[in-house]
Amino acid sequence: MIGIIFNLPNLLYVVAVAISFIRPDYEMQSPIAYIIVLTLFELAHLKSRISQKEDGHPDDMYAIIFGIALLWDVEAKFIKSLHYTVFPPPENVFAIFTEDYDKMIQGFFHSIGLIIAGVGLGMFFGVFLGLLIGWNLRARQSLTPIINVIAAIPALVYAPYVVAVAPDFKSASIITIFLGIFFPTLMNMIGNVAAVDKRLIDSAKSLNLSSFDMIFKVLLPDCAIPVITSLRIRISAAFMILTMAETIGSNTGLGYYVRKWSSFADYERVFAGIILIAVVVTAINSLIKIFEGHTMKWTTA
Repeated sequence: MIGIIFNLPNLLYVVAVAISFIRPDYEMQSPIAYIIVLTLFELAHLKSRISQKEDGHPDDMYAIIFGIALLWDVEAKFIKSLHYTVFPPPENVFAIFTEDYDKMIQGFFHSIGLIIAGVGLGMFFGVFLGLLIGWNLRARQSLTPIINVIAAIPALVYAPYVVAVAPDFKSASIITIFLGIFFPTLMNMIGNVAAVDKRLIDSAKSLNLSSFDMIFKVLLPDCAIPVITSLRIRISAAFMILTMAETIGSNTGLGYYVRKWSSFADYERVFAGIILIAVVVTAINSLIKIFEGHTMKWTTA
């Protein structure tokens, strides 16, 4: 019981909360939102200590989190290496979430919609065409070098041109995300098909399976694991592409929120937007990890 109460993360949490009430020589927002965030992390830390089911060393992780928050506040309020308008205190940053929550929610749904459309289309066509090209030896040998060259080009390079020629920003964003997801998925899928165990293919051929059954009942299940495990990487890449695209020609979305307030040098909102994007990507990756656990139980059996 003593170890649950007296430990480094708890000490850092108490110090961070105490310092949040100290007002500097410039205007500071209410620290309530910041304290709520710290408290949520503290509750998660206490839960991990009580349950003792966390893998690794949760104390270390939470000590780092509270330590970063503490250093951030100390730098912004006392050391002041950077002006507070450029490096605002965390109290001011987290207070933005209570002020701009409606804009953030609107931007979230806008960005998520584009991500789902772009990633969904890119993964679907990348997997489908990858199966067909990977199964056909002649097509694989002819197209793989070309696909490797195109896949090596970052989708961000296409973004300014696509935004300029597309009929609207929504379609431009979907196309840009699609390009960033499609070619890497296609390239990986072709490689996955080529790497399928020859004994599995020979066994399937001995059953006189049709090409359709061979591709979708033999190759696709065998190649599904790498596709699912790469989904988190694809989502993170898609958000990077979308954020870049939104900074070019959008008037809503998470990336636009950061660009807009950066143009006005409102770095409190810039920091808040960056934190929001990080939280959204982390939450999506966590959901994908849960999905992986339910769909690929046999890989950890």
